[in-house]
Amino acid sequence: MQFRKNPSNSDYMEGTKFETVYHLYKVDEILRDTFRRYIEKAEVYYRTQIAYGFSITKCTKAPYDQHYDENNFYNKRGYKEVMDSFSREKNYYKDSLIVKHHKVKYSSKMPLWVIVELMSFSNISKLYSSMYYSEKEVIAKMVGIGRDTLENHLHCLSVLRNKCAHAARMYNTDFNPPARFTTSFLKKHPEIKNNSLFAYTLVLLKRLPDEESKRSLVETVKAVIDEYRNDIDLGLIGFPENYMEIMENNLL
Repeated sequence: MQFRKNPSNSDYMEGTKFETVYHLYKVDEILRDTFRRYIEKAEVYYRTQIAYGFSITKCTKAPYDQHYDENNFYNKRGYKEVMDSFSREKNYYKDSLIVKHHKVKYSSKMPLWVIVELMSFSNISKLYSSMYYSEKEVIAKMVGIGRDTLENHLHCLSVLRNKCAHAARMYNTDFNPPARFTTSFLKKHPEIKNNSLFAYTLVLLKRLPDEESKRSLVETVKAVIDEYRNDIDLGLIGFPENYMEIMENNLL
């Protein structure tokens, strides 16, 4: 977009090189593939934590299906939307053994850990958002983060995942919702724009469950930027010049 004379047409500015445009296309492609792989690691972890945290507080009496009761959720409209969406998603897995088993033996009711395995990550995020503060707090404490920040980060990761899945542009793009960070972190790093790709990269980095994955993500992102540094305008992806220092300081 930054090479066009006018955003509404396809005329490029004089001096624009096809090689540069192609390289930025490759950067987008590589970053989407990279983020998708690492988001999957975070997904597995948070699906488990959300299912476990809710179950130990709400699903305490046989037949342990309190997650089907909308009264156990604060945002009942949001919960209903999630479950309606899940009913459609479940049809994709109708031939799987686990779905068939619960359909025959339990009239299609499934334990929460099975549901979250089949749900899209977007619905996982919305499910957490629909919970009462008490359950949100339990889950947030399990993963060592504030409940509002966890809710925001799950939303951010679901947005990033969807962009990756649908080949959306990463470069020169604003992201919504703005990523949430602590006040002290933002005061220390006023150069970070919380609606940028860098902010979302930090969210992913913070939410990865193990240090090895975090280090691997940092190294991969650095390798991409180093390879195409002559073509990338760091400002258009929200990466400050000291991005490596910031990322390395968030490995633990």
